[in-house]
Amino acid sequence: MQAVEAYRSAYFASKLVINSHADHAPDKSDANPPPASANPPQVILMDINMPILNGFEATRLIRAFEHQHGIQPAHIIALTGLGSASAQQEAFSSGVDLFLTKPVRLKELTKLLDQVRKEGGDRQ
Repeated sequence: MQAVEAYRSAYFASKLVINSHADHAPDKSDANPPPASANPPQVILMDINMPILNGFEATRLIRAFEHQHGIQPAHIIALTGLGSASAQQEAFSSGVDLFLTKPVRLKELTKLLDQVRKEGGDRQ
């Protein structure tokens, strides 16, 4: 549940930063766009085996929240020790973009995150 709440909080915090930025009278500082922290997360590393609310359920709730608020979908990368085909299928049907089995090498993860960053706003 903490993953979903963290995502929602980041979204609402970004709305507050953007709105407070728009409410100020224009001056030199307002010529710049809102700070990068004003954006909701672009990537979520989702552990599938979490207590209370597993990663499949958390992903479904995040996707529903994005849809409800018209938010550009974050890249959700599942990290799990579950390597079964059924776990992978459930992850993708829940809205996961990429399924990685632990242990994940930092070099591999860094390369994936660089790729996501290069894609930038290409997601819809």
